[in-house]
Amino acid sequence: MPDTDHFADISYSKDGGRNWSNKKRRSIGKVGQYEQRVKLVRMGRGRQWMFKITVSSPRKRDLLGGVLTVEPMDD
Repeated sequence: MPDTDHFADISYSKDGGRNWSNKKRRSIGKVGQYEQRVKLVRMGRGRQWMFKITVSSPRKRDLLGGVLTVEPMDD
């Protein structure tokens, strides 16, 4: 397989899966490139967040964790 860049398509729901965002495509790096971070920023408000993640690579892949940074908003 050629050493091509692979990607993750990420969509999210802010209402428990009733409505979904458009897919956001992010690079997950080339074959052999490890510890690649994928970030989504400025996603707005939501109460019941859910995420769908699809990966283009046909090889084995693992999701090692997720981090959410919450910042207060003025109402």
